[in-house]
Parts: sequence; structure tokens; C-alpha cells
Amino acid sequence: MSFIPTLTRRAFLRETCLLSPRSLLLPTLSASRIPLPPPHQIRHTSTATPPTSNTTPLPTTILTNPTSTPTSSPSTSLSQSLPDLTNIKTLHTALRHQPPYYTTIHIHSYPYLVTLGDKVTLPALLYGPPSPTNPLNKPLQPGDVIRLTHASTLGSRDFTMKGAPFIDERLFTCKAVVLEVTSEPMRKKEKTKRRQRRVKTVTSKHRYTVLSICQLDVHDLPEGLEGEVKAAEEKEVKAAEKRAKRAEKKAVKEVA
Repeated sequence: MSFIPTLTRRAFLRETCLLSPRSLLLPTLSASRIPLPPPHQIRHTSTATPPTSNTTPLPTTILTNPTSTPTSSPSTSLSQSLPDLTNIKTLHTALRHQPPYYTTIHIHSYPYLVTLGDKVTLPALLYGPPSPTNPLNKPLQPGDVIRLTHASTLGSRDFTMKGAPFIDERLFTCKAVVLEVTSEPMRKKEKTKRRQRRVKTVTSKHRYTVLSICQLDVHDLPEGLEGEVKAAEEKEVKAAEKRAKRAEKKAVKEVA
């Protein structure tokens, strides 16, 4: 019984569609649908003439006094580029009070990013500095404690100190203990040559040294740092003045 009204409604819609004119059944173009011109009236963008617009150009930066250029001596420009010693002390104090620390140590020119408690596996035997207690210069044994002095970065969660290329060893202490001196299983490889029956067997067994970072501390700035900074500034100022004089002499020669 439910399908009878539906059928009658469909028949009524069909009759109304047949009675309505064809112009009412066609969709009308909206404002966004604009008919395209014929192909012979379309010109390529490269050959079309650019339209003239009355828009003003974008504003440009204008110097207040273009004739006078600011001149600065090498000493003033260098003093502006050098960091402030007070700022360095503040940042270093903040670094010291934000453990745990991390550092990038360099062993035989290879960097290792470590923190306290990390293990470092070196693909070789590690030898310590010559000393009277080790006249034969034997490799390090398990239990030996060494200090790593070459570090390129030292930092915490929010602060990082970078060296050029390494950080002064007076600012930190990084020690490692030798856990074990181990080796890999024996490897054998057979080598042959074409048109020869001889087979050569090559064996290899690499040795490894395993270190564990047992201490990583950041120290206060050393005493006499202000004198060192002043001496470095004076040295850089003198070098900058020498470079400026050389550039002036070269310019005079080129003009002559």
C-alpha cells in the first residue's frame, strides 16, 4: 500500500515535465560561468599587449642621507662583533646549573656524542700517553681511567657551548673507564685468481676497546679570563688594522 502514492507522484512529475517548455528545463548560466570567445579571437599571453594599470608601485626604502655613508674603524666593528664578557658569564652560569650535560668528544679525530653513563666502542686498541709506569707503551687495560680533553660541543637542555675547533679543557672534565678489551670472532675468507687452482685463506680478528663515561662536569670560568679576552681583542684589532692597510695599499696601486 505504501508504493501507490509514490507511483502517482512520479506520474504527476512526468506529466508536468512534458507540459513545461524546453527553455525552463535547461540550466541557466550563473554569474561565474562566462562563455569563452571563439578560438580566432583568443591571443596568446606572450603576444598580447600588457594592460595599462593605474596602480602605484610598491614603496621602497629611502635613505635619509644617501650622500654620507657610515664609516667605522676596524676596532669599533670588531668590538661590536665580539661577545660581551658579562653575557658569557651569565650564560655559562646558567649552563652549569642545568644538568645533565652532553658533549661531543673526539678520539683519533672521530666525534662521539656522549653523556654520563654512555658506552663507546672503539674499533681499535687505545694507547695512553707514555709514562714511567708503562715503559713498553702497552694498550689500556680494563679498569684504567682516562680523561678526554678534546671536545667540540658542551651543553645541556637549553644551552650549548661550541669550540673553535675545541673547547678549553679548563672548562669541563670528561673521564671514561675502560670496561673491556674484546675482539670479534675469527673471520676467514678464501681468495682465488682466475685460471689458477691456488686458494689463499685470509684470517682477520679485529680488537675493540669499550669505554664508559663515568664523569662529566662543567667548571667555573678560569681566573684571569678578562685579561685573556682583552689580549685576544687587541690581537684581533691589530690584525684587522693590518688587513685594512693592505687593502688601501692595493687600491692605491690599482689606481696608479
